[in-house]
Amino acid sequence: MIVDSHVHYGKSLWGDFSPEYLLEIIDSSVDFAICSNLEGIDSPDFKSEDVCNLEMIEVSKKYPKLKPLYVCQPNLSDSVETARIFLEKYPEIIGLKIHPECMKLPADSEKYDKYLELAREFKKPCLYHSGHIKSRFSSPELIYKKAQEFPDVPIILGHLSTGPKQAHVRAIEILLDSIENERATLYVDTSWIDFIGEKLNETYDDTLMLIESLKNTSKGDYTSRILWASDCPVGCFNQDRESYRRNLEIFKAKVMEKFQDKALLENILINNAKNLYRF
Repeated sequence: MIVDSHVHYGKSLWGDFSPEYLLEIIDSSVDFAICSNLEGIDSPDFKSEDVCNLEMIEVSKKYPKLKPLYVCQPNLSDSVETARIFLEKYPEIIGLKIHPECMKLPADSEKYDKYLELAREFKKPCLYHSGHIKSRFSSPELIYKKAQEFPDVPIILGHLSTGPKQAHVRAIEILLDSIENERATLYVDTSWIDFIGEKLNETYDDTLMLIESLKNTSKGDYTSRILWASDCPVGCFNQDRESYRRNLEIFKAKVMEKFQDKALLENILINNAKNLYRF
């Protein structure tokens, strides 16, 4: 079994991605994929919170391989009543999806607080798009600042940081600080970390640096905080079955070559996501 912890469907500025198109790409490579609807995030046919999330629920019922995330739109409303209704009515929602960059809403804004309070109440992890370390909307620095206000809510740094190595190094420092000083419950997914200009760095250097760092914290092994993910079908390297499968196989080979630890690899590919999202 393998879990892809970050995928999407929907009409987007990146392309028009039907659920069937997504499933054709991931195919038999993975058993479950944690999914959100791009039409509530980044779309020429932008949809409101209630509409985009109801469509996500319907898609997940049709295709149980897709585990739904609830897309949050705190930039558009001060009320979380819609989100509360969905979380009460649809227990299959396994977490919240927050994209500060697309909303142009800094990740440390108080507008996120009510959603994070709901996440705490319903025990749902929050997957954030974490952008470049210098982004004024989605920097891991800003996400960490807000995470410290909700230290018991698991918050996932999607992509670690969409920047070069120095951005990844700083994001890893943030993860380590959160662990070693018990300031927040931060996780990280591996999507885009070793892709530069949509070309894979096949050494997976930065991902291996991340694993090595969390394996050797002052508090012990915290690789349980790492989730394998692709962000499929965003990015040309995620838009055909063979590329997707090849990228996954290279990832598996590089982790085994470096650490010689099958249990570590299985945890990153499967168990960490299942334990976090409880499915």
